[in-house]
Amino acid sequence: MAVAQRQRNGLLSGLPDSEPVTTASRGWVPRRVGPRFEWLDHDHICIFDGPLSKRKFGLSTDIRHNAAKVLLHEDSHIVGQVEIERDPPGKGIILWDVAVREHLRGNGLATIMTWCAFRELLAIQDSVTLRIRMVRSLKPGPLGVGVQNIGMGVIAARLGFRPELPMEKIMRRDNITGIEVLAGDDGNPPALKISVRCFPLVVIAFVLSPDTMKPISDNRIYHQLERDDHLIQSWLHQGLLFVNGNYCLHDSGVERFVNVIATDEEEAALFARKVQAL
Repeated sequence: MAVAQRQRNGLLSGLPDSEPVTTASRGWVPRRVGPRFEWLDHDHICIFDGPLSKRKFGLSTDIRHNAAKVLLHEDSHIVGQVEIERDPPGKGIILWDVAVREHLRGNGLATIMTWCAFRELLAIQDSVTLRIRMVRSLKPGPLGVGVQNIGMGVIAARLGFRPELPMEKIMRRDNITGIEVLAGDDGNPPALKISVRCFPLVVIAFVLSPDTMKPISDNRIYHQLERDDHLIQSWLHQGLLFVNGNYCLHDSGVERFVNVIATDEEEAALFARKVQAL
C-alpha cells in the first residue's frame, strides 16, 4: 500500500451512517462505512470495532496496467480479496469481485478492502470513473431468481453508487406488472421480485435501513411495499430500495463517495476533482 496513504490519521473514520444516499452540498462531512482500524505499519492493520476488535490483518496491493487487486492476510493465509478492472487503463475503475472467507464475513472486512482499493487508485490516477459490476451465480435458486451478492450491493449503497439502469423510469407505477415477496434464505434478507413491461423484465430489490444502511430482514416491510407501489417509489427515490445488479457512481453520489473515501478536507477536494460522474 502507498506510504502517502498512511500519513493521515490511519483510521477508517467518520460519522455514523444515518442519512440517505444523496445529501446536500456542505463541504467535507466525514463518514464511516466500516469498522475503525489503525495502521500498525506499512502493510498491517488492527481492527478496533465489533467482533474482530484487536484482530490484526495484513493488506497488500497489486496494481497493474489494466487490473488491480487487494489481498487480506491473517497468519500468512489469504482470507479476503478485491478484484478491479482498470478499463480504460488509468481512468476506469470497475470493481467486480469482493470475497472474504466464510468465517470472517459480516464484520466489515470487505468494506475495508474496498475502501483501501479505491483510495490507492485515486492516489495514482488523474481522473476516475467508478462502476461495480455484479458477478452472478448461474443457478441463483430453484426458481432462477433471488437476491445475489448482497454484500456487494450494500457496499455500493454506502459508497453512494446507484443502479446502472434508470430504475426510477423502469419502476414507474404504470410500468410495474407484478410484485412478489421472496423469502430470505442462505443468510440473505427477503427481497421483492418486481415484474416490469420493459427490460430487464424482472427486478430483484432489497430494503436498506435508513439508520445503518444494512438490509432489513423484517418480512412485514416487504409485504407493505408489495401492497403499496407509492411506497416503492418513495423508498427508491431515497436510495433505500436497492436493486440487485450493476452500479455506477452518478452525480448524486459523488459527494457521499468523497466523504467516505477522504480522510481530511484537502484530500476530499482532491478526490472530488478527480472523480468523473457517469
